[in-house]
Amino acid sequence: MRWLLFILFACWTINAHAADLKQSDISLIESAGVPIYSKANFVYGNSDVGFRFATSISPDEVRQWYREKLPNWSVLDQYGSWIMYDGKPGAGLGEVMSKNQILIKKNEDLPGWYSLEKSLTTEITIMIVK
Repeated sequence: MRWLLFILFACWTINAHAADLKQSDISLIESAGVPIYSKANFVYGNSDVGFRFATSISPDEVRQWYREKLPNWSVLDQYGSWIMYDGKPGAGLGEVMSKNQILIKKNEDLPGWYSLEKSLTTEITIMIVK
C-alpha cells in the first residue's frame, strides 16, 4: 500500500507541473509564433524569467522538431548553448538575448530540481521578449 501511495503521489507531482502553465502564458507563447513541444512537461516559469519544459526525448530530436516548425529562425551554437532565435544568422549572444528564443539542452539536474521522473533530462526554455 505504501508503494502505491508513493507511485500515485509521484505521478500527481509530475502531472501537476504540466497544469501550472496559465492560459495567458500559453497565449503569450503562441502569439509570438512559438510552438510548445507536445511531448514536454511544463516545470517552471513565467513571462519574466521564461518558461522551462522537460522531456525524455533527446535534445537532437527536439532541436530538429523546432527547426522544422521554425525554419526561418537562426541558431546560435556557441558557449555550450544551443539557442534558436527569431533573428538574422550570425548574431552575437547579446543580440540573441534580446530576441524571442528557445534554448534546448541536456540537463541531468532537472529531475532533482523539480521532482520529475528521472528520464526527463532534456530542457526546453522558451523566452518571449515583451
